[in-house]
Amino acid sequence: MLLQYLYGRGDSYKFSGLDIFYPLFLVVIIFYFAKSIRDRRIEDNPSYKYYLAGLLVKIVGGIMVVLVYSFYYTGGDTVYFFFDSMTLTNLLFKNPAHFFDVVVNGFTVEKFSYLDSNTGTFVYYRSPESFFVPRIIWPFTLFGLQSMIATVILLAVVSFGGVWRMFQVFIKEFPDLERPLALTFFFLPSLFFWGSGILKDSITFSALGYFVYSFYHVFISPEKIFKNLIVLILSAAVIISIKSYIFIGIMPGILIWLVRKYTTQIRGSFIRGVTLPILLIIFSGSGFMLLNVMGDELGKFDIDNILDVAVASNNDLKADYYGGNSFDIGEIKPTVGSMLAHAPAAINAALFRPYIIESRNLMMMVSGIENTFILLFTIYILIKVRFFGIFKYFTKHHLLTFSLIFSLFFAFSVGISTSNFGSLVRYRIPLLPFYVSSLIIIRYLHNKETEEKKSLSYSYHKALVE
Repeated sequence: MLLQYLYGRGDSYKFSGLDIFYPLFLVVIIFYFAKSIRDRRIEDNPSYKYYLAGLLVKIVGGIMVVLVYSFYYTGGDTVYFFFDSMTLTNLLFKNPAHFFDVVVNGFTVEKFSYLDSNTGTFVYYRSPESFFVPRIIWPFTLFGLQSMIATVILLAVVSFGGVWRMFQVFIKEFPDLERPLALTFFFLPSLFFWGSGILKDSITFSALGYFVYSFYHVFISPEKIFKNLIVLILSAAVIISIKSYIFIGIMPGILIWLVRKYTTQIRGSFIRGVTLPILLIIFSGSGFMLLNVMGDELGKFDIDNILDVAVASNNDLKADYYGGNSFDIGEIKPTVGSMLAHAPAAINAALFRPYIIESRNLMMMVSGIENTFILLFTIYILIKVRFFGIFKYFTKHHLLTFSLIFSLFFAFSVGISTSNFGSLVRYRIPLLPFYVSSLIIIRYLHNKETEEKKSLSYSYHKALVE
């Protein structure tokens, strides 16, 4: 009813002929240019054989989000974000000065005079994090001619760039794993669906990809440092503006990655052993100071409030108005001891729930099937490396170290603060490619080690015979 009053168009988006013909035109143009990019670069970089398929799947995922929110949910975040972006584009044509004021500085109640019946008004102006989304996507709505499907197609193309770059980091370190890593980054159901629509999740997931890629090319494998430093800052700003807890979640892994990078370059086990804790303390202290300094930018996720926020969020998501998809990992208190005691249940929830038997609708069933495969793959890897072997491989490669630390820490953070399956399947998106990739890399390292042992054993026996 709110949107019916504000926009005169109801809670759901009304489709027209523009939503059929213009998107088809865009897909044809995008297909042509993406194919030309693939054909031009595949000789130097064979991974480009996945470029076109990955992009098209992301576009399909974005369109599916539009259709699901329009016909299954008949409204919701993605529709409201789009309506707010339409208001911005309407404001652009009414008064460019007012438009740029809202885009740059945000919207407050004092600026309601900017709007009228022709522009419409905003739904999310009370939430800076949510309102940041239309402030980003308005160019896609503008060039999408205010067609929701055209808008999501253009957004999917741009956001795919972050996912593609993140994939490039992994295959640069593990070129033998192109195929399984491509399946992980581009074709996991949760990633190409929830990570492709007009949602906070698709924007932050793409920004995370740009962040990892630029961090890698600034600190780990320096390349075009100035350009990548700019991208690093911008992508971090986007993440912090929309979902600051993702930035907090990635910090431990980033710090460990830096420590591993610099200690592995030190010759001599004694000096390396002495330097490791020193660098760890320095980088950890710097990270803690950074989070403290960024208190205002982090908002409610300020380091002083984060435990209280986690408990409050967990309790709120159990409320009936979230659709009855709640689960309970026990009573959580805002203390470190309580958080650690519930860590195993929280990590399990973020990685593997909802189980199939917990699925109450079609969307949860798809997630449940995906989670079953991830759980079975995890059990397979743990048996294959005999559980404690995980720790041996954990330290073998700095990218694996980062990937596993980030995915598990983020799983803990999401699991401890979320008690609703509908929210959980979206909040955990950033960890999925890192966690599944970690399992793939561990299996690869184990198989490689086994083959090397077999080869050495064969050479030894052959030498004895001769």
